[in-house]
Amino acid sequence: MEIIKNSLIKSIQNKLKNNDFYLDELIKKLTDLKKVIVICGPTCAGKSRVGIIMARLFDTDIISVDSMQVYRGMDIGTDKYDLAGFGVKQYMTDIFDPDHDLSIKEFKEICDEIIKNNFFIKDKIPLLVGGSGLYIRGIISGMDPMPDENKELRKRLKEDIENHGLEKYYLKLKEIDPDYAKKISENDQRRIIRALEVYEITGTAFSSLQNSWKNKKSEYDAVLIGITLDRKKLYDNIDKRVDKMLENGLVEEVKKLIDNGYENCRSVLQAVGYKEILKYLKGEITFEQCSGDIKRNTRRLAKKQMTWFNSEPKINWIRADNYDNIFYLIRDIFKIIKNTVNEKN
Repeated sequence: MEIIKNSLIKSIQNKLKNNDFYLDELIKKLTDLKKVIVICGPTCAGKSRVGIIMARLFDTDIISVDSMQVYRGMDIGTDKYDLAGFGVKQYMTDIFDPDHDLSIKEFKEICDEIIKNNFFIKDKIPLLVGGSGLYIRGIISGMDPMPDENKELRKRLKEDIENHGLEKYYLKLKEIDPDYAKKISENDQRRIIRALEVYEITGTAFSSLQNSWKNKKSEYDAVLIGITLDRKKLYDNIDKRVDKMLENGLVEEVKKLIDNGYENCRSVLQAVGYKEILKYLKGEITFEQCSGDIKRNTRRLAKKQMTWFNSEPKINWIRADNYDNIFYLIRDIFKIIKNTVNEKN
């Protein structure tokens, strides 16, 4: 990510003022209304840079909404940034060891406390930035009306998968709930088991229950800004990021996770970048194959993210590559936010 200099922030502030965007007034209105701003979109689209600039302009901090950045020791492969150098605090990173099985419910409960105690009480605007659509929806719209976990059923499903392989049960999920199967990885055992469990208990597809959740009234008054790119540009960014991750020591990071006993953790086994390195370290694929697999699987992840986000009609989309100057992109984001404030008046 490019360095964001103070001079850039000052320049944007001045230009916004010249365009009749008075930041102090807008911040006051947003905090009075307890607005939540969400910057979302696929991986490698530029969310982090936009988020940092917005945080600086709003004099606020960031809540990371990324299902893997919560884990300590998983830094390079999750493209985790230390935002202290940008003058911005970031919540929801490095809070669990990789063997912690994080649920959306737990993630939301922690975020709710942060939003209340570190933002609303202090009259700061909560700024959520990330690409985990399910977690964003969980925070904004509340928890879904899903049945509780059934330990016996889960145990049977896990044993069946061990005996017959995960692919068989992913194909089963595609038959009963093709919409949800499109949104998740064929290697995401936890979500496959959960979807099959819900179907056996309720007789209803997981995606159908999620749709009823999606249509619920939001718990927070949120403005959702989606950052995206032309597909070719996005894929080019992915390739460059993967190359940089490998240069920066992703292999060594995975070795350290193995040495610390995390080789068989769900987070490591399922996270793009980590599972491919594991195969390389076991001698199952060459380094060149590993690099290619990470790039391909990251592109697939981006596609699944877009499928998920496209099902959310409340997102206001911004094509970042339509702008040759960051100011105009930020200006248009401010227009969207300002319009939501005006609608309340």
